[in-house]
Amino acid sequence: MADIVQMFIDQVSEKDELQNKYLRNWSVSDSEKEELNIILTFFMEELHYDLDFIVETYLFINNMVMEETYYFIRHGRYRYSTFAEVNKLVYDNHEYMEKYMMGLSISDYIWTNHIKMLRYFEKNSTIFTGERYLEIGPGFGQYLVKAILNCNFHDYSACDVSKTSVEGTNRFLNYRNLAEKCTVQEKNFFEYTSDEKFDCIVMGEVLEHVEEPMQMLRKINDLLEESGKAFITTVINAPTLDHIYLFGSIEEVLDMAREAGFGILDYTYATEGDIALEKAKKRKQTINIAMILEKQQKAF
Repeated sequence: MADIVQMFIDQVSEKDELQNKYLRNWSVSDSEKEELNIILTFFMEELHYDLDFIVETYLFINNMVMEETYYFIRHGRYRYSTFAEVNKLVYDNHEYMEKYMMGLSISDYIWTNHIKMLRYFEKNSTIFTGERYLEIGPGFGQYLVKAILNCNFHDYSACDVSKTSVEGTNRFLNYRNLAEKCTVQEKNFFEYTSDEKFDCIVMGEVLEHVEEPMQMLRKINDLLEESGKAFITTVINAPTLDHIYLFGSIEEVLDMAREAGFGILDYTYATEGDIALEKAKKRKQTINIAMILEKQQKAF
């Protein structure tokens, strides 16, 4: 197959002037480019979409974020505030959700702030050890695949509220010949139960999708072994259609994690467009944060 990544970049650049300017400075490693190539070929070979549609999903995500950003600037809040609203619009809407997840999967290797979160996870993946691994909201499975390839857990599990996401994750794992390594179930995490504790829990950009992130963090804490660790990312001032909880600062996120019973082993952040942190704060532009947490005390 021809260089599908370059073909994708060329088509995006031709169709969107803003992306054309952004992609002139796009830089990833050879291994990251190969990961993007695998995702794009998966969309074509397994999901049977042509490149035009794949390009459309990526531009769809960018246009949606732009529209929600205009709303955020005008009103100082996200458009929706309840899970019921966004569940109907997004997670229970197969056509929307599939385009959404495809576009987001691509953005993990295009948007600087998303790339940095993945790099941080991979760099620190060797510290996550033990028997049992759980991932909440795997999307199409980027973090999950990295965990299976880089860590050595005996049992991998994942849950996601969206049927479309669960099906996509399972198909991607199967495409990567990793399906037998992991069990993925359709389940709202607030209703998730397990007879056993986990040594590692990973959750990439889910906290901002729920009405009560503190309750979610406390449940994660409760599901961890006493020596367990969690890797959690979320976003600040990051309007999208299904973001309902607005974090105002890095400090707010860290304080919430501490209040939920975690010790913070390390954290990092990335800004939209890689601008200076103070400028991002002043302009209320997107800031991504990733935390490596340890179970410090009882959450209740």
